[in-house]
Amino acid sequence: MRNREAAGFLLSILFVGLAALRDVYFGGLFQRVHPLVVAVVAFALCPLVFLPMALLRDRAGLTALLRRPRELLWINATTALAWLSFFHALRLAEPALVQVIFFGIGPLSVRWLDRLVPGATASAPTLGERRLHVGLLAALGLAAAVMLCGRSGLGPQPLGRVVVALALTAGGGLAISLSTLLCRVVNDAGVPPAAVIGLRFPLAAVAGAGLATARGDVLATVTPDLVPGVALASLALIVLPNYVSQIGIALASPLTVRAVLAVGPVLVFLLETLEGRLPASPFTLLTCVIYGTFALTTAVGRLRQEVADEPTHGRRRQRRDVGLGAEPLGGGVVPAERRGRVGDRVAIHLEDAVDQVERDVRFRL
Repeated sequence: MRNREAAGFLLSILFVGLAALRDVYFGGLFQRVHPLVVAVVAFALCPLVFLPMALLRDRAGLTALLRRPRELLWINATTALAWLSFFHALRLAEPALVQVIFFGIGPLSVRWLDRLVPGATASAPTLGERRLHVGLLAALGLAAAVMLCGRSGLGPQPLGRVVVALALTAGGGLAISLSTLLCRVVNDAGVPPAAVIGLRFPLAAVAGAGLATARGDVLATVTPDLVPGVALASLALIVLPNYVSQIGIALASPLTVRAVLAVGPVLVFLLETLEGRLPASPFTLLTCVIYGTFALTTAVGRLRQEVADEPTHGRRRQRRDVGLGAEPLGGGVVPAERRGRVGDRVAIHLEDAVDQVERDVRFRL
């Protein structure tokens, strides 16, 4: 267990580092190359890389996803909206502030979005979590105020440009949260991560190609020597991080993942400073630190709730052991007739499912 947690921790750090590099690198690249060009290249690579993996490793899981066309369509639609919005927001605003809003809006909206996704299970936050969510909301409001008042690294910007950037970032954050919930539903149905990633982005690639064709100025930014570099950067900073995050979530506890993700905006700010394209803004740094503090505190609060619930989980585990015919903690022997009851075994599987749902919901919140 410790080895799995350590591996998940390291993979989560790798994901945050790659995501920070992605935001800073593409934030600069999008000043020269239209985001739709990167979208087409990156999202076309995802099925090319992961569909063969799914076919080789779990063809049954891939078939199971194809048998859920409605969920697959909504996953594609929300993913396309999220990533296309995110790319355009990186072109219009400072990457550190974009990441604060894009990822920070998820924990605040997940309970409302849960109701829109069949099969998703909502969990009521504690009073302490609700107070911390107010702090997260304040951090998002501060990020918006910094952008509107021209205090970000970009300096004063036209009001229309800032409003569009905020709308794209917030809308993209809601869309990626909804897409994540939908992906978790199909994951719970037995679909492996490689199959989900392999079939998650085709609509984003098609939509990006259609929009790029409709706009003549997009294709004008494409040169023969540009495509290989964009493809390599997309593979390293978009395709790979998506898969790394899936593995990290599977190995590490929700607290570990959320604690690492909380430092993301601060890391983006530091990389922005090293890059030198944007001057360092103390207001941006303050926003990132406030967001990271509340995000990390929320994760710690969730850990305390898990510790408080541990006796209940322990009783569930004991009942599972008894139902499976193992010796209970008291050292007694389970009667043979109970080990064979179908009803007991059904109850065991139901309890396992409840535990898994609780862990998933805790991560989302």
